[in-house]
Amino acid sequence: MIKIVADSSALILLAKCSLLEILCDSYEVISPSSVMSEVASGEIIKNYPDATLIASLSSKGKIKIQDPKKGKFRLPLSLHRGEEDALLLAVERQNCLFATDDGKAIKAAKFMKIPFIISPKIVIELFRLEKLSFKDARQSIEKLSMIGRYSPDIIADALVLLTEGKNVKAHNHKAA
Repeated sequence: MIKIVADSSALILLAKCSLLEILCDSYEVISPSSVMSEVASGEIIKNYPDATLIASLSSKGKIKIQDPKKGKFRLPLSLHRGEEDALLLAVERQNCLFATDDGKAIKAAKFMKIPFIISPKIVIELFRLEKLSFKDARQSIEKLSMIGRYSPDIIADALVLLTEGKNVKAHNHKAA
């Protein structure tokens, strides 16, 4: 099973799109305790329904909590603690994807050559795995365009990839 190390931005956005539980059922999802403190601590749970979902998935073991070893790497730029810990954990874990929607964390992942994925691409992967219908995937990408900080190009690319995936599936069903 593919492992995904998720930072706070990915967990929050996927929870807001009702995709986090589907992701956790499809992949092994891991987050550092600092990320969980940022997104699902006591006070946050009282005010945000998506925080309740994240805490619930964590308590059920669907989001595994693991912290990176300290002092092993130095990052090329400063990040919030949760993003830094998630990126360091992705470095340590190897053979996993770093899920983030944070611009600085993406730059650091690119610099360090750490494979990463953003939430719109996660939607496409869930559709490809037939965990989401085309309609639900499209609605999720449209919602991400409103609640996330994506350029119009990223959303357009995601919609194109989604449509291409739908066309490939339709072609394969006709050929069978």
